[in-house]
Amino acid sequence: MGHAPGKSRSPFARSITALLRNRLAAAGLFLVVIMSFFVTVAPWLSPDDPTEIRPWLGARPPGFQHPDCKSENTFSVGAQADTTQQILEAGEIRFAVEEGDSVTYRVVVRRGIIHRIMVVEGAVPMDTLDLSQFSGESYELLEEDRIGRKLPLVALNRGEAPPQGIFADGQRVIFIRLTQVSVPSVYDIRIEKNLVYSIDQDGESIDGIVLRGDTIKSITTGDRELVRFHWLGTDELGRDVLSRILYGGRISMLVGITATLVSLVIGVCYGAAAGYFGGRTDRFMMSIVDILYAIPFMFLVIILLVLFGRNIIILFVALGAVQWLTMARIVRGQILTLKEMEFIDAARVCGAQPITLIFRHLIPNCIGPIVIYATLTVPVVILEESFLAFIGLTVQYQGENLDSWGALIQQGMQALGAGGERHWLLVWPALAMATTLFGFNCFGDGLRDCLDPKTRRVG
Repeated sequence: MGHAPGKSRSPFARSITALLRNRLAAAGLFLVVIMSFFVTVAPWLSPDDPTEIRPWLGARPPGFQHPDCKSENTFSVGAQADTTQQILEAGEIRFAVEEGDSVTYRVVVRRGIIHRIMVVEGAVPMDTLDLSQFSGESYELLEEDRIGRKLPLVALNRGEAPPQGIFADGQRVIFIRLTQVSVPSVYDIRIEKNLVYSIDQDGESIDGIVLRGDTIKSITTGDRELVRFHWLGTDELGRDVLSRILYGGRISMLVGITATLVSLVIGVCYGAAAGYFGGRTDRFMMSIVDILYAIPFMFLVIILLVLFGRNIIILFVALGAVQWLTMARIVRGQILTLKEMEFIDAARVCGAQPITLIFRHLIPNCIGPIVIYATLTVPVVILEESFLAFIGLTVQYQGENLDSWGALIQQGMQALGAGGERHWLLVWPALAMATTLFGFNCFGDGLRDCLDPKTRRVG
């Protein structure tokens, strides 16, 4: 005998159907899946190394392209070439180069005073940078802040206020490149299996050459030009913005999901124990929760990070340790209701121990509220980690900063410029984070409507 239509479906199937019918929840799920997919396949979507610095580029707008090369491209006959993968795979390559002495300086201002002057190549600090000595005909003075204006020939001294015309309003960091008038050259290089077989400079064979990225004007192989395209532009250090956002999303979502799992483990176990044992045990355990609620969450996280370091594991524990309180209350309330039901009495009669009752019978029946709250906790944790990164507490791994979306937004704010000249450095990471948070929140609200029996519509 057949079943009536719609009556053979399980509660899980009905919940999924209700979820897909909820347009807001379906849109949220779609956004979460898409963003998770993008950050997972980041190496294939954007093969650029997010930490690769190209100081000769500086901040360039979306859609910018340039010859595909490294800061230094080393070729020596009979040895392996040190350059980009595109060049290694090309076989026969022609470089159009305009060679000349070029030095890039980074000048930083804090509180109206020149705080640091540094040669970018080698990170060499300086006390004075006298631009007037480069006023001869053999040098070109260029400011690398993407505005394209010439700088006045003045001296910059560390510890003094910068002269007029050097920094724009609100600008705190500039890159100054001093380039000698260059001489054009052409290099024909043949590479097979990563080994350099020959190098010709303007028709004459040479044994080796190091080509700097700022001197290379074009790279061609046959009729094809080897270029690198930056869909979302580059930052002040020439790093690809798209790859930085994708890899930054990995950090933000990893922190959000892992810290949420930590909070679930603590909150579910704590709340289940308090609700099951009840009485004085319940009052004592929930009094601890009330006391912890009175402590500012972010203040506690900041203290933990300052005391134990900004290691990513410490961040997981710190954020998870302040998010479990609400979960403990939710689970406790569910357990107080479930433990009075007949199936729990039947399990006790059969000799089930408290641990078995809690983890085999009670907690599985609370899975709906647990999943709902976990989904809503992930965006909260992502936002908290972004706030920490924004105030300078960037997560670290083995001493290296891991730039999450919050760190990228903070860096974008600093590099924005007085007139918003570099708006793409702020807009794209902020849009990526906002899209993910919106997706998680919509999905969580949809789950709450679909899994809560009081609001679920059974079709």
